[in-house]
Amino acid sequence: MQSIIRMMIIEDETEVLEGIKASLSLMLPAFCQVYTVGNAEDAMEMIRVLHPHIIITDIVLPRMSGLELLEEVKQIPEYDPKVMVISSFNEFAYAQRSLRLGAMDYVLKPFEKTEFVQKIASIVKLIGDEDHQKFENQHRAEHARMGTKVLMDQYMLSFCTKKTHLQEHIYHRLQLWQMIWLTTSPYRVAAFGLHDESTLSDKDVELQLFSIGNVAGETLQHFQPSYLLKNVYNRWIVISAYPDMDELIDAIRDNVSLYQKLQLICGVSGVMSAFQSLSDGYEQAIQALRWASADRRPALHYGDIADLRSDGEKYDSNSSCLEALINGDKDGIIHAVNDKVDDMVRNTNMLHRKQLAQSSLDWIMEIQSALKGKTRVGMEQIPLAIWENLEKDLTTSSIKRELVDYFILLSGQISLQLSINNNAVIEQAKTIIATERESDLSLQFVAEKLRIHPVWLSHIFKKVTGQAFSDHIIEIKMNKAKSLLRESSLKIYEIAEEISYQDLQHFGKVFKKRTGMSPKEFRYGK
Repeated sequence: MQSIIRMMIIEDETEVLEGIKASLSLMLPAFCQVYTVGNAEDAMEMIRVLHPHIIITDIVLPRMSGLELLEEVKQIPEYDPKVMVISSFNEFAYAQRSLRLGAMDYVLKPFEKTEFVQKIASIVKLIGDEDHQKFENQHRAEHARMGTKVLMDQYMLSFCTKKTHLQEHIYHRLQLWQMIWLTTSPYRVAAFGLHDESTLSDKDVELQLFSIGNVAGETLQHFQPSYLLKNVYNRWIVISAYPDMDELIDAIRDNVSLYQKLQLICGVSGVMSAFQSLSDGYEQAIQALRWASADRRPALHYGDIADLRSDGEKYDSNSSCLEALINGDKDGIIHAVNDKVDDMVRNTNMLHRKQLAQSSLDWIMEIQSALKGKTRVGMEQIPLAIWENLEKDLTTSSIKRELVDYFILLSGQISLQLSINNNAVIEQAKTIIATERESDLSLQFVAEKLRIHPVWLSHIFKKVTGQAFSDHIIEIKMNKAKSLLRESSLKIYEIAEEISYQDLQHFGKVFKKRTGMSPKEFRYGK
């Protein structure tokens, strides 16, 4: 679209002035606006306000001359209009001075109107060509700038996601990008996300991210040195050596809220003191953002959650939760739930809190499946109320409470069912033990017959009978040995082999420990 070209004519002869204006109005394009003034003083006031693209002035005017007017125009900063001087004086000195003051042409009165308008039209065309060239140059420069920014973002994101040592070629890049402050000043990393993206379409999220980036970029102009980029998870990342990071964060959040009506959350790293620590700062900011998102906090510093990191031996929350559910251990359930939810928040790339709720539902199904496999207790479907409660806009604390309440209820149901099932299982196990050969009486063998896990069989056997499975097997074997010693003529080593003891000495020790007598003493009643 063609921009408006403003033109000012300064002429004290009313007839000449009106004639020029009429001719220009008829012959020039509609996008030219023509202003007429009869003296230099009024013209100067209008020029300061309008900054016309073209000035046409007579030399001889009341009080201030046209050339004196041009002298003042030259003093206006960043203003360079196209000038044409009209005059009745055919003197070289006037023309020379006019050209020195920036005039493109010096026209003598009287002049032929058509030729005069053509001169003006050529100036209008020149302005259009210059504007077009300026636009093209700006366009190319913007493309070049954007290309450079994209390249910088790619490098900076790689520095953020992978620990990088400060090598010579990287140092030169930082110099080129005017980011050498990353090697000389302490800095922090901040990660920004939307307060809630769960109800937005991908297109809406993209538009909002674009607007947030614009506002944040403009805001950061006042908080230098700083750098802004977007990561692959659509989080805006700010790296800044500005001394007051909280002030910077508040400014970005306030401006985005003011201009875009969007609420941002933010995670902030600790202070980094070396370039190669950039990846550490980035990871800290992302983790702090995850915690802030899950717990509905506007901003959270990494130092506030660092003590919750699991740096020692990893706690197996799944196994602990299973054990606590089976044993009815309320404290164990609470511990397992707290650890699991904290772990989900710390170690997953949550884009919004509802992903935490979905992960919690997935975990319930995982635990119930494992319980069914371990105990053979039938699991009911997860109640609809649990789905609804977890899918609400909950905090991590609320999600933990919801999970604990559900698991405690589930534990009670399991305990009741197990008390019924376990007795039947143990009776089946005793039947297998009584009917199988002694050589086959292992925990693994009996568990396979029952199609349950050996550990689970051992657990419920002790719980129901008060006796360990291995002790029960030894008791069965020793009872049979006592019967054979008293009622058969088998030699002692044959009796040991009959009950699957290949080592006669070991059999003797076990028998004496159980009966207080050696096999020989028992046989002969000593």
